[in-house]
Amino acid sequence: MSENLKSGYTTGTCSAVGIKAGLEALLNDRYLDKVEFTTLNGKNIVVPISKIRVRKNLVSVAVTKDAGDDPDVTNGINICSRIKLVDKLPQREDGIYFKNFLLLGGRGVGKVTKLGLQAEVGKPAINPGPLKMIERVADDFLEKKEKKAIITIYVPEGRKKAKKTFNPKLGIVGGISILGSTGIVKPMSEEALKDSLFVELKVLKMSKNRDWVIFTFGNYSRDYCEKLGLDLEQTVVISNYVGFMVDSAVKLGFKKVILLGHIAKAIKIAGGIFNTHSKVADARMEIMGANAFLCGEASENIYKILEANSVEEACNYIEKKEFFNFIANKVKKRVEEYSKDELKCEVLLFSFSGATLGYSDNFYKMAGEFSEKG
Repeated sequence: MSENLKSGYTTGTCSAVGIKAGLEALLNDRYLDKVEFTTLNGKNIVVPISKIRVRKNLVSVAVTKDAGDDPDVTNGINICSRIKLVDKLPQREDGIYFKNFLLLGGRGVGKVTKLGLQAEVGKPAINPGPLKMIERVADDFLEKKEKKAIITIYVPEGRKKAKKTFNPKLGIVGGISILGSTGIVKPMSEEALKDSLFVELKVLKMSKNRDWVIFTFGNYSRDYCEKLGLDLEQTVVISNYVGFMVDSAVKLGFKKVILLGHIAKAIKIAGGIFNTHSKVADARMEIMGANAFLCGEASENIYKILEANSVEEACNYIEKKEFFNFIANKVKKRVEEYSKDELKCEVLLFSFSGATLGYSDNFYKMAGEFSEKG
């Protein structure tokens, strides 16, 4: 049963927890064997500390990654944090600066070398979610003690584990990424996840008896729902299982669906791919290039799209801005056809920066109807 699967915590959470334990030792002389921590999605967890070592103005902490029942390649490895107190922060082009500390990526943490990712080129591959958690923890401690610090995240097995990820293909070299939009790893066993998603959708239908639902690919879509005045409780995160969730919505009697998502996932649906996991199918650049051609994009831009490292980068080469509405309408058509016209669908696409890229013709009309119905 899916409800028996154990959740874990992300590499981002491990980093933030290690920093919290290190600062407790360095600034408060408290040596913790476990740390209470609140993740970005408000979950209170207790994380064990594997190792802690203090030397004068320097502390090193290791936290062992626990992915729960998720088949994560980083499960069981140590995510380490080194904190050094300094009088003044040095200037480093490869660092990420905060009010009271400089964050660096050490051994086993990847470095970004290509455009289109959530971290800047030349910086360590530490995503926005972990950065928020690290900032929240570190600045609070350092501000109170009026201290400055250099904080380095390093992963002893990072180089080895990165070979089993998509990092080399994405242009992240030298190690793994520090990830986590919420801080919690949810089990991703396919059948268990599908069972869980179906139950979530069924409970939603039975509890509110509405004929509409909002599908999103992940947690970034919640901000859009709030901006549009939509009911967050009517939102279901569908992961990669677009076709399965469309079938489930039809089976349960839903009639309308809004699809909010990042264009990197949605572009696959525009090409008729209804399981968006990269292991199942990945023709993102080819689909973007073909549709850019249909929109009259310049041939040199189409070539750049086809050679792009990521969809986010490829978007920078689109000059025909009607392309994004064109894609949104194509996604809408694909979903409605997949449902055998049992569902009416409207679509909004956005980028990692939070910018709206495009939307289907009647998106705001449907969104307005949902907002009015409450």
